[in-house]
Amino acid sequence: MTRPSTYAHARYLEAKRSVDDRALHRPTLDRLREALANRAAPLRVVEAGCGTGTMLRRLLERGVPADEVVYRGYDLREDALDRAVEELEAWADGAGYAVERGDPETTRTVRLDGPGGSSVTAAFVAADAVEVARRTDAEYDLLVGCAFLDIVDLDRALAPLLGLVPDGLAYFPITFDGETFLSPPLEDGGSVDEATERAVLDVYHATMDAADRPGGSRTGRELFAALPAAGGEVVAAGGSDWLVTPPYPDDEAYFLHHLVDGIEGVVREAVAESDGERVDGDANGAAARLSPDRVSAWADARHRAVAAGRLTFGAHNLDVLARVGSNDG
Repeated sequence: MTRPSTYAHARYLEAKRSVDDRALHRPTLDRLREALANRAAPLRVVEAGCGTGTMLRRLLERGVPADEVVYRGYDLREDALDRAVEELEAWADGAGYAVERGDPETTRTVRLDGPGGSSVTAAFVAADAVEVARRTDAEYDLLVGCAFLDIVDLDRALAPLLGLVPDGLAYFPITFDGETFLSPPLEDGGSVDEATERAVLDVYHATMDAADRPGGSRTGRELFAALPAAGGEVVAAGGSDWLVTPPYPDDEAYFLHHLVDGIEGVVREAVAESDGERVDGDANGAAARLSPDRVSAWADARHRAVAAGRLTFGAHNLDVLARVGSNDG
């Protein structure tokens, strides 16, 4: 069997952890660490779209937060939040923290006490972070949104989110910025070829830019104008490209299968709904060169390449760190 029989979003998020680890722009992360060094404890952190909590663990591993951290992560997926608690507890146990779990029937809260008096209090909450930002008076020192702003309406989301961190920092790593590639090339003469793949990826990117869909395929570069307009100042940025090559470490083969399946799903739907017409945002008319069956044939070919350990995948992302002004006035 070349495709997984089932897919789980939480597994995908954990599978991409090693991909993100390689991708993160180190100078931007170093600048974040420096900017937080003199912040008074406790360091208050809020994360939009926290998923399985990989960014919290990653920041703790790399010594970014202060000795005392109060963290609140928001996500809409209950299964991801349950996994976040499990993964944080397992990580903390291995890192030498004493772990105290809140009542699992009523809360997803974990208290970690480490050597030297360090502590982390983490709460994972099922809610829309943008809607919470619109109605809360809570304030934080650091806002994190990993691979988040490219799947929400930037015009609607950015200002409320920045309002959570007056005189604070906003860190947006792994923000997609318009390029996807797969290798090796598909062979001409097969059931699908390179022209098919170009059309699939063109439609895939076009669906990100459709008027009825939040997010965008070039959100990374758009942040350089959007952040100042919303009250932020970009202080560091750099490329954080995903690159997955064989042999695949950890669970990265599953990561690739999940991505191919996701591309197939959105492109098949767009092509079926277009009925031979242009997809919204598809300037090249790529959808007219595809059919749902042809899209699935493309996916079959790429799943086979993953199963054979031959597929290389890349995507262009940007990490952006901004300083946020005061809410006064």
